[in-house]
Amino acid sequence: MKVLLIGNYAPDDQKSMVAFTGMLERELPRLGCEVRVRVPPPLATRLPMPRPLRKWAGYVDKFVFFPPTLGADARWADVVHVCDHSNAMYLPRLAGHPTVLTCHDVIAIRAARGLVTDWHTGWTGRIFQRLIANGIGHAERVACVSESTRNDVLALNLAQPERLSLVPLGLNNEFGPLPPDRIRESLTGLGVSPDEAYLLHVGHEHPRKNRMAVLKAFLTIQQEGGDAAPVRSLVFVGSALTQEMIALAAQHPDAAKRIHVLRDVPHDRLRALYCGATALLFPSLQEGFGWPIIEAQASGCPVFASDLAPMNDIGGDAAEYIDPHDPDAIARSIMDSASRLARMRERGLENAAQYTAARMAARYLDLYRGVLAAHASAKGSPEDRLHAASRH
Repeated sequence: MKVLLIGNYAPDDQKSMVAFTGMLERELPRLGCEVRVRVPPPLATRLPMPRPLRKWAGYVDKFVFFPPTLGADARWADVVHVCDHSNAMYLPRLAGHPTVLTCHDVIAIRAARGLVTDWHTGWTGRIFQRLIANGIGHAERVACVSESTRNDVLALNLAQPERLSLVPLGLNNEFGPLPPDRIRESLTGLGVSPDEAYLLHVGHEHPRKNRMAVLKAFLTIQQEGGDAAPVRSLVFVGSALTQEMIALAAQHPDAAKRIHVLRDVPHDRLRALYCGATALLFPSLQEGFGWPIIEAQASGCPVFASDLAPMNDIGGDAAEYIDPHDPDAIARSIMDSASRLARMRERGLENAAQYTAARMAARYLDLYRGVLAAHASAKGSPEDRLHAASRH
């Protein structure tokens, strides 16, 4: 089977979406598929221009230059898979071709409709999200990464129920426990002491990531736990601290010395951070899936996550679920967890084992076959098309 994957525009720096496309590019050939990946090339953005104009140059690359080039590759493919719902605006251009779209979340669409607090969407963003919402309805099959995302798509009436499928994400890289010497070497290279128990958070700066709750919970643990606190350091992997977070940390100078912020951490060191952490704290307010939950569990790291969908589904019965709006309660849960951490590690490894890239790719292959069958049936020649697809 020939599969065309449409990926993301590189200057947008959407690392998780690039990782997802890379998973499919790696795994589908192992299932006998021939794969091509196409992304909008950065043409207009290569021209010298003031920084404020670069966003508009990106729109030119994505909406003017790239769409006309899709036809030839789409004709080559048996199935066209748009790997990120944010690129759904290409789907009307692919009418007549068997298409699959992966919907990771619809948070930005909800924000553009005024349904999400703490997220301002400008007029260009609202137009963009309308294009995305319209494009989702053109996909022959929409693969939702979680039941929560599927429910949101239905609630917004973006696609008919019969066009929706549940295809959970797999781990996008190799994660697993590491020997102590490997952990120590990697952590020392990051400036994190391997001998000091630390609480970990992985995620960029956005109000929905709720990093302030992480900081407040850590400071409460230091104040109430003293020398007996179960964690002595806090490690943020992602964006720099906001000014509000810096100001709060400055009120607790002793604890502030033990707060580390790490940016652009390579995979091998991220894995070591998971392996060496006392726990991952993930009090996100909104997610489509929540990759850090299963990354941590696969690495043998206990997880404290929001008692909200999809986090309380993805983490299974291995994670401990907390109220993301109550940092004091989060702190108490972590301070009272010593007797449960070993069991959380064990169950986490078991839970994460179901989220493999190979299993995810196999589900997509089944989805492609179903789309081909439905598309061929609509054309009136299912036998010929299915036999042709089986030869690829």
